[in-house]
Amino acid sequence: MFPRETTGIFMLRSFEQLGHPADRASLVAADEERLAIRGSGAGYAKPWHWHDCLMFILPSQGVVELRHEDRREGLWLSQDRFAIVPANRAHETRSGVGAHHHLALYVTDDALRRLDENFGSLREFRRRTRATMVLPRSPAIRALQDLSMRHDVGPYGDRAIRQNLASALVLQCVAEAAASQPLPDASRREHGSALVTDIKAFVMLHAAEDIPLDRLGDRFGVSRRHVTRLFRQETGQSIGEFQLHARLERAVALLSGTDLPVTEIAFRVGFESGAAFARAMKRVSGRNPLDVRHGVARSIKQ
Repeated sequence: MFPRETTGIFMLRSFEQLGHPADRASLVAADEERLAIRGSGAGYAKPWHWHDCLMFILPSQGVVELRHEDRREGLWLSQDRFAIVPANRAHETRSGVGAHHHLALYVTDDALRRLDENFGSLREFRRRTRATMVLPRSPAIRALQDLSMRHDVGPYGDRAIRQNLASALVLQCVAEAAASQPLPDASRREHGSALVTDIKAFVMLHAAEDIPLDRLGDRFGVSRRHVTRLFRQETGQSIGEFQLHARLERAVALLSGTDLPVTEIAFRVGFESGAAFARAMKRVSGRNPLDVRHGVARSIKQ
Protein backbone atom coordinates (compact mmCIF):
# COMPACT_ATOMS: atom_id res chain seq x y z
CA MET A 1 0.00 0.00 0.00
CA PHE A 2 1.24 3.48 -0.81
CA PRO A 3 2.10 5.68 2.19
CA ARG A 4 -0.75 8.12 1.63
CA GLU A 5 -0.46 9.59 5.13
CA THR A 6 3.14 10.69 4.64
CA THR A 7 3.27 11.59 0.94
CA GLY A 8 0.06 13.56 0.75
CA ILE A 9 -0.44 12.23 -2.79
CA PHE A 10 -3.87 10.73 -2.17
CA MET A 11 -7.02 12.50 -1.10
CA LEU A 12 -9.91 10.99 0.80
CA ARG A 13 -13.22 11.32 -1.04
CA SER A 14 -15.56 10.11 1.69
CA PHE A 15 -19.03 8.67 1.23
CA GLU A 16 -20.47 11.85 2.70
CA GLN A 17 -18.52 14.04 0.26
CA LEU A 18 -19.49 11.88 -2.69
CA GLY A 19 -23.14 12.44 -1.84
CA HIS A 20 -22.76 16.19 -2.52
CA PRO A 21 -21.19 16.40 -6.00
CA ALA A 22 -20.58 19.77 -7.61
CA ASP A 23 -22.80 18.68 -10.50
CA ARG A 24 -26.04 17.68 -8.79
CA ALA A 25 -27.40 16.28 -12.07
CA SER A 26 -24.76 13.55 -11.90
CA LEU A 27 -26.34 12.09 -8.74
CA VAL A 28 -28.61 9.27 -9.88
CA ALA A 29 -29.65 7.92 -6.47
CA ALA A 30 -28.60 8.44 -2.86
CA ASP A 31 -29.44 7.30 0.64
CA GLU A 32 -27.39 6.79 3.81
CA GLU A 33 -25.81 3.57 2.57
CA ARG A 34 -25.66 3.70 -1.26
CA LEU A 35 -24.84 6.27 -3.93
CA ALA A 36 -25.13 6.03 -7.70
CA ILE A 37 -23.29 8.75 -9.66
CA ARG A 38 -22.95 9.28 -13.42
CA GLY A 39 -19.61 10.11 -14.96
CA SER A 40 -19.11 11.24 -18.54
CA GLY A 41 -17.11 13.39 -20.91
CA ALA A 42 -13.97 12.96 -22.99
CA GLY A 43 -11.94 14.87 -20.40
CA TYR A 44 -13.16 12.96 -17.34
CA ALA A 45 -10.38 12.38 -14.79
CA LYS A 46 -10.19 11.77 -11.03
CA PRO A 47 -6.60 11.89 -9.72
CA TRP A 48 -5.28 9.54 -7.04
CA HIS A 49 -7.72 9.25 -4.14
CA TRP A 50 -9.36 6.70 -1.89
CA HIS A 51 -12.84 6.10 -0.44
CA ASP A 52 -14.07 4.95 2.94
CA CYS A 53 -16.58 2.73 1.09
CA LEU A 54 -16.63 0.07 -1.61
CA MET A 55 -16.90 1.25 -5.25
CA PHE A 56 -18.30 -0.46 -8.34
CA ILE A 57 -17.46 1.29 -11.62
CA LEU A 58 -19.50 0.26 -14.67
CA PRO A 59 -18.84 1.81 -18.12
CA SER A 60 -21.83 2.00 -20.47
CA GLN A 61 -20.10 3.70 -23.41
CA GLY A 62 -16.46 4.12 -24.30
CA VAL A 63 -13.60 3.21 -22.00
CA VAL A 64 -12.40 4.15 -18.52
CA GLU A 65 -8.81 3.62 -17.45
CA LEU A 66 -8.44 2.54 -13.82
CA ARG A 67 -5.15 2.59 -11.96
CA HIS A 68 -4.87 1.34 -8.42
CA GLU A 69 -2.14 0.85 -5.89
CA ASP A 70 -1.56 -2.76 -6.93
CA ARG A 71 -1.38 -1.90 -10.64
CA ARG A 72 -0.06 1.56 -11.43
CA GLU A 73 0.21 0.93 -15.18
CA GLY A 74 -3.59 0.91 -15.43
CA LEU A 75 -6.29 -1.37 -16.73
CA TRP A 76 -9.04 -0.65 -19.24
CA LEU A 77 -12.72 -1.02 -18.53
CA SER A 78 -15.24 -1.11 -21.37
CA GLN A 79 -18.94 -1.87 -21.51
CA ASP A 80 -18.39 -5.64 -21.30
CA ARG A 81 -16.77 -5.47 -17.84
CA PHE A 82 -16.88 -3.64 -14.52
CA ALA A 83 -14.50 -3.22 -11.61
CA ILE A 84 -14.78 -3.37 -7.85
CA VAL A 85 -12.42 -1.23 -5.78
CA PRO A 86 -12.37 -2.02 -2.03
CA ALA A 87 -12.59 0.70 0.62
CA ASN A 88 -9.32 2.38 1.57
CA ARG A 89 -7.58 1.40 -1.67
CA ALA A 90 -5.93 4.25 -3.58
CA HIS A 91 -6.87 4.59 -7.24
CA GLU A 92 -7.40 7.03 -10.09
CA THR A 93 -9.73 6.99 -13.08
CA ARG A 94 -9.86 8.77 -16.41
CA SER A 95 -11.69 8.42 -19.70
CA GLY A 96 -9.94 6.94 -22.70
CA VAL A 97 -10.00 8.52 -26.14
CA GLY A 98 -13.51 9.43 -27.24
CA ALA A 99 -16.81 10.03 -25.52
CA HIS A 100 -17.72 7.90 -22.55
CA HIS A 101 -20.37 7.34 -19.89
CA HIS A 102 -20.18 5.25 -16.73
CA LEU A 103 -22.00 4.65 -13.48
CA ALA A 104 -20.17 4.54 -10.15
CA LEU A 105 -21.85 2.83 -7.19
CA TYR A 106 -20.61 3.50 -3.66
CA VAL A 107 -21.65 1.15 -0.87
CA THR A 108 -20.94 1.53 2.85
CA ASP A 109 -19.96 -1.34 5.10
CA ASP A 110 -23.30 -0.93 6.91
CA ALA A 111 -25.06 -1.64 3.61
CA LEU A 112 -22.97 -4.76 3.10
CA ARG A 113 -23.75 -5.94 6.64
CA ARG A 114 -27.45 -5.47 5.92
CA LEU A 115 -27.16 -7.52 2.74
CA ASP A 116 -25.36 -10.20 4.72
CA GLU A 117 -28.20 -10.30 7.26
CA ASN A 118 -31.06 -10.21 4.77
CA PHE A 119 -29.87 -12.18 1.75
CA GLY A 120 -27.20 -14.59 2.95
CA SER A 121 -23.53 -14.67 3.81
CA LEU A 122 -21.16 -12.34 1.97
CA ARG A 123 -18.11 -14.29 3.10
CA GLU A 124 -17.09 -15.23 -0.43
CA PHE A 125 -17.75 -11.73 -1.73
CA ARG A 126 -15.61 -10.19 1.02
CA ARG A 127 -12.83 -12.68 0.41
CA ARG A 128 -12.76 -11.89 -3.31
CA THR A 129 -12.92 -8.12 -2.92
CA ARG A 130 -9.94 -7.68 -0.63
CA ALA A 131 -8.20 -6.42 -3.77
CA THR A 132 -9.45 -4.65 -6.89
CA MET A 133 -11.06 -7.07 -9.32
CA VAL A 134 -12.56 -6.93 -12.83
CA LEU A 135 -15.65 -8.95 -13.75
CA PRO A 136 -17.82 -9.54 -16.84
CA ARG A 137 -20.86 -7.28 -17.08
CA SER A 138 -23.79 -9.66 -17.49
CA PRO A 139 -27.04 -8.90 -19.36
CA ALA A 140 -28.80 -8.52 -15.98
CA ILE A 141 -26.31 -5.88 -14.83
CA ARG A 142 -26.48 -4.13 -18.20
CA ALA A 143 -30.30 -3.96 -18.06
CA LEU A 144 -30.39 -2.60 -14.51
CA GLN A 145 -27.66 -0.09 -15.29
CA ASP A 146 -29.44 1.14 -18.42
CA LEU A 147 -32.67 1.59 -16.46
CA SER A 148 -30.85 3.42 -13.68
CA MET A 149 -29.33 5.92 -16.10
CA ARG A 150 -32.47 6.72 -18.10
CA HIS A 151 -33.76 10.28 -18.07
CA ASP A 152 -37.41 9.46 -18.80
CA VAL A 153 -38.43 7.81 -15.53
CA GLY A 154 -41.05 10.52 -15.02
CA PRO A 155 -41.83 12.76 -12.05
CA TYR A 156 -44.02 10.36 -10.08
CA GLY A 157 -41.91 8.34 -7.67
CA ASP A 158 -38.72 9.34 -9.49
CA ARG A 159 -36.50 9.29 -6.43
CA ALA A 160 -37.87 6.00 -5.10
CA ILE A 161 -37.66 4.32 -8.51
CA ARG A 162 -34.05 5.32 -9.00
CA GLN A 163 -33.10 4.29 -5.48
CA ASN A 164 -34.70 0.87 -5.88
CA LEU A 165 -32.98 0.37 -9.22
CA ALA A 166 -29.62 1.33 -7.70
CA SER A 167 -30.20 -1.07 -4.80
CA ALA A 168 -31.08 -3.88 -7.21
CA LEU A 169 -27.98 -3.13 -9.25
CA VAL A 170 -25.77 -3.28 -6.15
CA LEU A 171 -27.30 -6.61 -5.15
CA GLN A 172 -26.78 -8.04 -8.66
CA CYS A 173 -23.15 -6.87 -8.73
CA VAL A 174 -22.49 -8.41 -5.32
CA ALA A 175 -24.09 -11.71 -6.33
CA GLU A 176 -22.08 -11.95 -9.53
CA ALA A 177 -18.85 -10.92 -7.84
CA ALA A 178 -19.28 -13.84 -5.44
CA ALA A 179 -19.86 -16.35 -8.24
CA SER A 180 -18.25 -15.15 -11.51
CA GLN A 181 -14.68 -15.71 -12.61
CA PRO A 182 -12.58 -12.51 -12.65
CA LEU A 183 -11.44 -11.29 -16.06
CA PRO A 184 -7.84 -10.69 -17.10
CA ASP A 185 -6.82 -7.07 -17.42
CA ALA A 186 -7.85 -5.50 -20.72
CA SER A 187 -5.18 -4.17 -23.04
CA ARG A 188 -5.02 -0.75 -24.67
CA ARG A 189 -6.04 -2.39 -27.95
CA GLU A 190 -9.35 -3.44 -26.39
CA HIS A 191 -10.00 0.25 -25.82
CA GLY A 192 -10.14 0.67 -29.61
CA SER A 193 -12.39 -2.37 -29.95
CA ALA A 194 -14.83 -0.90 -27.44
CA LEU A 195 -14.94 2.37 -29.35
CA VAL A 196 -15.66 0.54 -32.60
CA THR A 197 -18.44 -1.42 -30.88
CA ASP A 198 -20.07 1.86 -29.89
CA ILE A 199 -19.68 3.26 -33.42
CA LYS A 200 -21.24 0.15 -34.96
CA ALA A 201 -24.22 0.38 -32.61
CA PHE A 202 -24.67 4.07 -33.47
CA VAL A 203 -24.47 3.42 -37.22
CA MET A 204 -26.95 0.53 -36.95
CA LEU A 205 -29.37 2.76 -35.06
CA HIS A 206 -29.07 5.56 -37.64
CA ALA A 207 -28.44 3.42 -40.72
CA ALA A 208 -31.20 5.11 -42.75
CA GLU A 209 -29.66 8.56 -42.23
CA ASP A 210 -26.68 10.28 -43.78
CA ILE A 211 -23.90 10.09 -41.18
CA PRO A 212 -21.04 12.48 -41.98
CA LEU A 213 -17.70 11.47 -40.52
CA ASP A 214 -17.57 14.80 -38.71
CA ARG A 215 -20.77 13.82 -36.90
CA LEU A 216 -19.20 10.57 -35.76
CA GLY A 217 -16.09 12.44 -34.67
CA ASP A 218 -18.15 14.87 -32.59
CA ARG A 219 -20.30 12.08 -31.17
CA PHE A 220 -17.38 9.95 -30.03
CA GLY A 221 -14.81 12.64 -29.33
CA VAL A 222 -12.20 11.54 -31.87
CA SER A 223 -10.94 12.90 -35.19
CA ARG A 224 -12.51 11.68 -38.44
CA ARG A 225 -9.10 10.34 -39.49
CA HIS A 226 -8.77 8.30 -36.30
CA VAL A 227 -12.31 6.96 -36.44
CA THR A 228 -12.00 5.81 -40.08
CA ARG A 229 -8.59 4.19 -39.54
CA LEU A 230 -9.66 2.44 -36.35
CA PHE A 231 -12.95 1.20 -37.81
CA ARG A 232 -11.27 -0.38 -40.83
CA GLN A 233 -8.54 -1.85 -38.64
CA GLU A 234 -11.09 -3.55 -36.38
CA THR A 235 -13.72 -4.61 -38.96
CA GLY A 236 -12.00 -4.78 -42.33
CA GLN A 237 -14.69 -2.44 -43.68
CA SER A 238 -15.14 1.26 -44.13
CA ILE A 239 -17.92 2.90 -42.14
CA GLY A 240 -19.81 3.47 -45.41
CA GLU A 241 -19.61 -0.22 -46.30
CA PHE A 242 -20.82 -1.22 -42.85
CA GLN A 243 -23.75 1.21 -43.10
CA LEU A 244 -24.68 -0.12 -46.55
CA HIS A 245 -24.80 -3.69 -45.25
CA ALA A 246 -26.90 -2.53 -42.28
CA ARG A 247 -29.38 -0.90 -44.68
CA LEU A 248 -29.57 -4.01 -46.83
CA GLU A 249 -30.11 -6.29 -43.83
CA ARG A 250 -33.01 -4.11 -42.73
CA ALA A 251 -34.37 -4.10 -46.28
CA VAL A 252 -34.25 -7.89 -46.50
CA ALA A 253 -36.21 -8.11 -43.23
CA LEU A 254 -38.87 -5.77 -44.63
CA LEU A 255 -39.04 -7.61 -47.94
CA SER A 256 -39.43 -10.91 -46.12
CA GLY A 257 -41.82 -9.81 -43.40
CA THR A 258 -44.04 -7.16 -44.99
CA ASP A 259 -46.00 -6.41 -48.17
CA LEU A 260 -44.59 -2.88 -48.44
CA PRO A 261 -43.77 -1.76 -51.99
CA VAL A 262 -40.09 -1.96 -52.89
CA THR A 263 -39.88 1.81 -53.35
CA GLU A 264 -41.30 2.40 -49.85
CA ILE A 265 -38.77 -0.02 -48.36
CA ALA A 266 -35.99 1.76 -50.22
CA PHE A 267 -36.94 5.09 -48.66
CA ARG A 268 -37.35 3.57 -45.20
CA VAL A 269 -33.86 2.09 -45.12
CA GLY A 270 -32.15 5.20 -46.52
CA PHE A 271 -31.95 4.88 -50.30
CA GLU A 272 -32.96 7.82 -52.48
CA SER A 273 -34.94 5.64 -54.89
CA GLY A 274 -36.06 2.11 -55.61
CA ALA A 275 -33.56 1.95 -58.46
CA ALA A 276 -30.65 2.93 -56.19
CA PHE A 277 -31.77 0.28 -53.71
CA ALA A 278 -31.95 -2.40 -56.41
CA ARG A 279 -28.49 -1.50 -57.77
CA ALA A 280 -26.93 -1.67 -54.30
CA MET A 281 -28.53 -5.02 -53.49
CA LYS A 282 -27.50 -6.49 -56.86
CA ARG A 283 -23.92 -5.31 -56.39
CA VAL A 284 -23.58 -6.66 -52.85
CA SER A 285 -25.63 -9.87 -52.96
CA GLY A 286 -26.17 -10.65 -56.64
CA ARG A 287 -29.96 -10.50 -56.16
CA ASN A 288 -32.55 -7.82 -56.69
CA PRO A 289 -35.36 -6.97 -54.23
CA LEU A 290 -38.03 -8.95 -56.11
CA ASP A 291 -35.78 -12.02 -56.12
CA VAL A 292 -35.60 -11.81 -52.35
CA ARG A 293 -39.35 -11.39 -51.94
CA HIS A 294 -40.27 -14.11 -54.43
CA GLY A 295 -37.70 -16.45 -52.94
CA VAL A 296 -39.32 -16.10 -49.55
CA ALA A 297 -42.76 -16.71 -51.06
CA ARG A 298 -41.57 -19.91 -52.78
CA SER A 299 -39.94 -21.21 -49.61
CA ILE A 300 -43.20 -20.67 -47.69
CA LYS A 301 -45.24 -22.54 -50.33
CA GLN A 302 -42.86 -25.46 -50.25
